[in-house]
Amino acid sequence: MAKTRISWFTMLTIRDVVTSQVLEHDYAGSGTQHDPYIVMFLEDDPRDPIRFPLWLRWILCIAAGYVTFSVAFISSAFSGSIRNISEDLDVSPESATLGLSLFLLGFVLGPLLWAPCSELYGRQIILLSTTAVHVGLNIAACFSPTLAILLVLRLLSGAFGAATLTNSGAVIADIFPPRERGLAITVYALVPLFAPVLGPMVGTYVSGIWGWRWSMALMALLSVTALGVAALVLPETYAPFLLAGRARRLTKMTGRHFLSAMATAGGGKRGQRPSFATTLSRPFLLAANEPILSLLALYQAVVFGTLYFMFAALPLVYTDILGWPREQSGFSFLGVVVGMSLSVVFAIWDNARYVRTVERLKGEAAPPETRLPACCLGGVCIVVGLLWCAWTARPGLPWLLNMASGVPFGFGIVLVTIGSTNYLVDAYTIYAASALTVCICGRAIWGAVFPLFVRSMFASIGVWWSLAIPAVLSFVCLPFPFVFYRFGPAIRARCRYAGEAHRAAQRARRGVDESTPLLV
Repeated sequence: MAKTRISWFTMLTIRDVVTSQVLEHDYAGSGTQHDPYIVMFLEDDPRDPIRFPLWLRWILCIAAGYVTFSVAFISSAFSGSIRNISEDLDVSPESATLGLSLFLLGFVLGPLLWAPCSELYGRQIILLSTTAVHVGLNIAACFSPTLAILLVLRLLSGAFGAATLTNSGAVIADIFPPRERGLAITVYALVPLFAPVLGPMVGTYVSGIWGWRWSMALMALLSVTALGVAALVLPETYAPFLLAGRARRLTKMTGRHFLSAMATAGGGKRGQRPSFATTLSRPFLLAANEPILSLLALYQAVVFGTLYFMFAALPLVYTDILGWPREQSGFSFLGVVVGMSLSVVFAIWDNARYVRTVERLKGEAAPPETRLPACCLGGVCIVVGLLWCAWTARPGLPWLLNMASGVPFGFGIVLVTIGSTNYLVDAYTIYAASALTVCICGRAIWGAVFPLFVRSMFASIGVWWSLAIPAVLSFVCLPFPFVFYRFGPAIRARCRYAGEAHRAAQRARRGVDESTPLLV
């Protein structure tokens, strides 16, 4: 049978499209209420996200990455305007810093709602609606007359913008099979790491020349372009939602009973959609009952908290200790940028290693633990980089020696994030949005809190101990990926949601090998 094609406009606007091939297919079942036809994606189905052409899947990956980049950039670019806001609105720098922390607090509140909603109503509608509100809030922030109004707008902007963080990672899980997902997750994971590093550099420059309102205007413009990309490029990709919509449409068109092959995934009864309460509570249930997720989310939280800690700490080190001018302090992150860039090369090699592992298995899916070696290496690099930074943050030593410590630190941050995110996406597939929500909330909490104590820590316990504390916390978390690499299969076998996600994927396509990957 010839492959059915649908227009891109139809792909973007009609999520339950039924082609003649779908309508005429001979489905398993008898079409009755007790024995409905079972709907699954067909061979060469144009609406099967995981069978999109490779070039299209990478366009979607880049588009999702750009949307995420805009929010992550906006989160940290504000830090470059803190001093100007303090002077213009006549408030203390500590009060102005709340604009950074409250935006990250929005990252805690938003995903708790948006991720479950995306698993109930689909990725697309949630992403577009929340991004539109995010744009309006950023525009309003440009005209804030008082700090109080600005802080409220920043909190809400972070909460609505957080939908991009959960949905983008979930889109990667939707469209890439396991053997290709590693490189895609690398792109996704780099975005919320690179963007916050670039944000202070650009924000400081724009705010210093044109003022903080123009810096906010740049953030608003970036969010407008992100909304345009999301609206024009990103279709619905959540397979359970697409199949459920197709089943309802076929039932309405034919008068017979159709049921999605994934209808029982997510805690609902046969033939029923899971309730809103079920989807809303899922991140909490995952965090409480899945030790793999809770511990790796804690690890990511420590890593991101440390990164945001360094946003506040490094400028102080370079201006107060190493004697740099204030306007150049943003370049203290160049070592971190170099390390992150080198991690991309390693991630490409590591993905090739994963593909070779899959090929050796001759059609069987590689276990999620295959993703963890990079995470193990990255954890060691983070500890080394932080201790190196603490030891060289002293007068009389060349600044280049301290900046070089950012290379293993930046390298390790990316590897820990990539390895743990790949592992969680492989383990939880259809629950990827909720699993990533747990990680994002933890990262946001630690990222919001850590920068608030930098100045007081430097004053009370000194620079060395202030920089050594994050190293100690990272060292405590270091064994987590090693333990899961060794005992992960046994732990996952006892985890309800990891097992349910695997069974849902098996129901979607029975008898499909790794060369035609399972639905995720």
